[in-house]
Amino acid sequence: MMVAKFFCILISAFQVKGFFSARKCEKISFDEQQDAYHDKEFVGHVFHSFVTSNSQQCYLWCINDCRCLSINYKVQNDIKYCELNEGSHFTENNSLKNIHGSVYYVLRREYSTKAPTNIVPCADDFTCTNGCCKNNPCLNRGTCTEICQPTSVRYNCSCPVQFVGKHCEIQLKGSCQDYKAAGSTASGLYKVNDNNNQTFQVFCDFDSEPGFAWNLIESFNLSNKDRFQEVFYDDYQAISGDAPNWQAYLIKRPYLLWLRDHSTHWRATCRYNTDGTVYTDYLRASLEDFDIIKDVPTVVYTCRPYEYINIRGNECVNCTAFTAYKKGRYPLHVDSYITRFSCNLDASKTAIFSEDNFGKYDSTNPKFRCTSNSSDTTQFWIGGK
Repeated sequence: MMVAKFFCILISAFQVKGFFSARKCEKISFDEQQDAYHDKEFVGHVFHSFVTSNSQQCYLWCINDCRCLSINYKVQNDIKYCELNEGSHFTENNSLKNIHGSVYYVLRREYSTKAPTNIVPCADDFTCTNGCCKNNPCLNRGTCTEICQPTSVRYNCSCPVQFVGKHCEIQLKGSCQDYKAAGSTASGLYKVNDNNNQTFQVFCDFDSEPGFAWNLIESFNLSNKDRFQEVFYDDYQAISGDAPNWQAYLIKRPYLLWLRDHSTHWRATCRYNTDGTVYTDYLRASLEDFDIIKDVPTVVYTCRPYEYINIRGNECVNCTAFTAYKKGRYPLHVDSYITRFSCNLDASKTAIFSEDNFGKYDSTNPKFRCTSNSSDTTQFWIGGK
């Protein structure tokens, strides 16, 4: 059975010789046989589910809801179900799954503009209108923009700084983890807000570790090491302001404390700005086990716990490594030469005398990726899942 409906909305379009009135038309068609994908179901995007009498009724519900792009139709225990999807396999192909007994239908949408003498496809120089923004589905002062592409979502919400999500429904607490939870995937600079409604920039890494999002708090190259001898748990002066600079950057302390309250882990990387995250010469620790920001160390040297640590290919998991950290003595760093404390990690065989890793750098090894030359960088991050 073939069903089609036409919707026309009066708009104004600009031509070289002046204005004319035109009708922007949307044609939605549905062929019960041709448009059916048997034993398929579009999962994860259902916004309404109904008991129905047949697939044609399901189609009518879909065309009367602006969000609907496709349908799942299935029969279970002699009851017919209709599910309306706000996406289709054109917008997210990975969501189309093999599920026995389900039938997936995608609505075919065509757009055209009817001028006085001809009908042309809807193009960029015409104002496309589909009515999806009529009642503004965007929350929290978000701005709705209608999209008239046959295989696209029907509208988009542009959100104020503090809000994200399809409908600007998620208010950011102020961390990279919030952006990741809201669907952000591209690592880079993001704006976050603290409790005082102060906006600041932070570099977010979303894709280096499954499930984790990381906030950059410090980065410096080897030639700038003398500027980075502070401890995170005490007051200090920020370096390079609000815009992260890989060669010399230290986040402002109020922002550090704000991000700490929204984080569960910290880590150190080498040359992230050129290499990304590499697990050779890398460490990650839980803030619950070793809080480098709030806890004030009572000893200078000790075996500290790490979830993972790798120095020059020597690695261990859920283990300890010899670590120095205390104001007035040493900034945070690992010494891979020392073995007398019986820590789990032993990287001494390939170490140089009193070798410093992930900071301090009085004694450096060119085989360690953070210190192979003066331009190599070291980063500290806080974040979590």
